[in-house]
Amino acid sequence: MRRFLTAVVLIAGVAAPAISTSSSLADSHGKPPITGIGIRLADIPTATADNPRARTYIIDRLAPGSVIERRVEVTNGTRTTADVSMYPAAASISDGDFIGADGHTPNDLSNWTSVTPRFLDLGPQETALVPVTIRVPANAAPGERYGVVWAEVTTPPANPGALTQVSRVGIRLYLSIGPGNAPASDFEITSMTGARDDNGGPMVSASIRNTGGRALDLNGELTLSDGPGGLSAGPFPITGGTTLGIGQTKPVWVALNDQLPDGPWLATITVKSGLTERTAEARLTFPAGPGVGDSVAAQAESGVPWLLLGIGLAVALLMLLVLVAYVLRRRGSRYSEDDAEPIAINA
Repeated sequence: MRRFLTAVVLIAGVAAPAISTSSSLADSHGKPPITGIGIRLADIPTATADNPRARTYIIDRLAPGSVIERRVEVTNGTRTTADVSMYPAAASISDGDFIGADGHTPNDLSNWTSVTPRFLDLGPQETALVPVTIRVPANAAPGERYGVVWAEVTTPPANPGALTQVSRVGIRLYLSIGPGNAPASDFEITSMTGARDDNGGPMVSASIRNTGGRALDLNGELTLSDGPGGLSAGPFPITGGTTLGIGQTKPVWVALNDQLPDGPWLATITVKSGLTERTAEARLTFPAGPGVGDSVAAQAESGVPWLLLGIGLAVALLMLLVLVAYVLRRRGSRYSEDDAEPIAINA
């Protein structure tokens, strides 16, 4: 009896080695050299070309009865021919992670999605464009659904009784169903916490709550200012990738320089998901040793409210112009009275 070994690891990268024991979801931001089986999105809709998420994942809003087609590019970066299986499957969002279901597990979205061809025979360093079609039934219920288009390679066991290794990479699917425009994406940064890991390295966590109508893929950076002796540090990137489903709350983490003193510091974090961006700040002090400090409510970043300031200046200028016009009119009226010819009245 042959045994199969499949490990699910959601990583940021374009490819996984063809003989590795892993499952990965592609993130083509950096486009590193492909050394295994790679997959990336080849078609980006013009309407979402400015959205970084739409450059990596299939993200759309469709009315019931609609059909869309995208193409994915599959590359064999190995030195041998690869038999690649292409298929859609279910996915979910839980505990800050986008999770591709095991094997060919179906859901609504995967049942609506077709990939042609289903099998590719790719030579070394060969690339193929594969159409992905999504047909939404006319009676589809509204809501957001998640899935993955997988490219999978199976490596037979080298010896009897050895493990069969399965490696797959995939493109995420985020599909919102309903009439009209998609619900707005939104979130809030509710609190920030200073901490030190087991080795004493300082870290900051920021709790994020998804308050919008779409899932979020979070990234961003943190800076420290107004520290001991006027020190500043950063920016430091948010570590890992956090995905939040609608209504979910989860912290993002930022690893900092090991040499930073305890504080206090003014921590300012900017968090982004696609085109949506929020900035907040909090006064933090790191614990003296490993552990977690006090959670501090995050506030919107302080500074000059430029929009309100501009409106105020415009109102002040308008009032000044009105006042000047009034004074000139009064002065002109007075001069007219002084220069008038006296009228003689004969009795």
